Amino acid sequence: MKETIRVVIPSTTIIKILAWITIFAGLFIVSDLVIALLVAVVIASAAEMPIKMMKGWGIPRGLSVTVIFLTLIAVITSIAFIFIPPLADDIARFVKVLPQILDSVRIFGSDMGFKDLSLYISELAKGISKGQILTIIKDAIFGSTGFFATTSVFLRGAVTTVLTFVMAFYLALEERGVQKFLRLISPKIYESYIEDLWTRAQKKIGLWMQGQILLSLLVALLVYVPNLILNMPYAALLSVLAFAGELVPMIGLTFSAIPAVFIAWTHGGTSLLITVSVIYLIIGQLESHVLYPRVMNKLVGVPSVVVIIALVVGAKLAGIWGVILSVPLASILMELASDLEKRKNLPEEK
Repeated sequence: MKETIRVVIPSTTIIKILAWITIFAGLFIVSDLVIALLVAVVIASAAEMPIKMMKGWGIPRGLSVTVIFLTLIAVITSIAFIFIPPLADDIARFVKVLPQILDSVRIFGSDMGFKDLSLYISELAKGISKGQILTIIKDAIFGSTGFFATTSVFLRGAVTTVLTFVMAFYLALEERGVQKFLRLISPKIYESYIEDLWTRAQKKIGLWMQGQILLSLLVALLVYVPNLILNMPYAALLSVLAFAGELVPMIGLTFSAIPAVFIAWTHGGTSLLITVSVIYLIIGQLESHVLYPRVMNKLVGVPSVVVIIALVVGAKLAGIWGVILSVPLASILMELASDLEKRKNLPEEK
């Protein structure tokens, strides 16, 4: 006679499962708000170091936070109104002359299929303008499909951005604001551990973010000035590529140098090609042996490979917001993994 096995699931377990499903469903529905909150926590954490520095100079916390956030908003606004228009102009001109550049490419006497690509780009580039490029840049940031969708998504993106900065401002304004927020949303039993975990990760996040942005700005400046002196076409575009490339450790500058060398070859021949190649080589050596060690010498425990993987995964999952959150989340996971490893290596109690 076969024995019947009965599986009894307590009603409390079912209620807990349904509660967690409801919570995750709610988080998915309000994902924009959740992402905005996470980004606000990261911004507030990154601002903590300069706030402490200004506090050491005798500046009140409220004034320090206000100055830092106003400066950040001013920088973003300046980039949007001063730098993006010439960048769009560079892109529009580059797209129009790209077919001619491709037509001139010959490798061992063969066009290597660039002729067909040139014809395709020629059709694509017809009627393209600076205004259209600005629209494309806006769509790349917010995404859109038509007038009403454009307006809706733009307003949604603008509201999310403003909300992010407002939450970050108030989190930074209060002493240990982020830690208090984490205690509020954490289970009672894990409050102390989560606060300690975040404090350790916060230090890495702040140092990495400040160091990486400073390094990217320095490299972008080192690329822009010589290109401007050499009267290189698309100097603004090339400096933006250098800035973006430098955010990806080890390989970013190399990839951003490829279009620069290509443009130099097609516009100035061998002499400009050699000059630009030497400039990028010197910048690469400065970045590797002088700038990176000096700027990032306080960067502890965030290996370059982890940064690259985190950036790729973050971009794939959540676009620009995923990129912003990728390294902070990777830092937290590394601290968590380190804690688990330490706990595993502890001698067992007899």
